[in-house]
Amino acid sequence: MSALSIRLDPELERRLDLEVARRNTTRSRFVQEILRDALAPKDAVMLLQEARAEYALPDPARKRVRTDKSARVKSLVRETVKRKLAAGKSE
Repeated sequence: MSALSIRLDPELERRLDLEVARRNTTRSRFVQEILRDALAPKDAVMLLQEARAEYALPDPARKRVRTDKSARVKSLVRETVKRKLAAGKSE
């Protein structure tokens, strides 16, 4: 096992010592637990839900997203017909 040395300001060191005493553990074990939690693989679904909550994004499972595909298709058909008519007139 390797060693890690960090510098703490006096206030942070005091708070660390209080929490270590409250949990009845060592500084080393406490920091190891925090690092394990922070570096643990995250559940993709949970991360997505957290991002949606943080940025107020809608949940597609709950909100029906409507798209106007028929209007887009109509627009494409009209453009195609116009091009064909224009090509027929120029001949």
